[in-house]
Amino acid sequence: MSIGKYVTNPGILGALFGAVGTAKRTQNMRRDWRRFLVWGVWIAGLALAVASVAMQDQDDDFKVEQKSLK
Repeated sequence: MSIGKYVTNPGILGALFGAVGTAKRTQNMRRDWRRFLVWGVWIAGLALAVASVAMQDQDDDFKVEQKSLK
């Protein structure tokens, strides 16, 4: 598993740049549950992006296997 496929993936890059928008949005918010909810949603999006990159190799293997069965 190389880190290069994570660094160059547009989904990961978009999620990381989304942290800037999230930080700006929560900068002037009160420190209550809503602020944590906004950051939680951002973390969930980043986790989904990382998981999709991690599963990409398995998806490619599945496609190859399906083509060989036809």
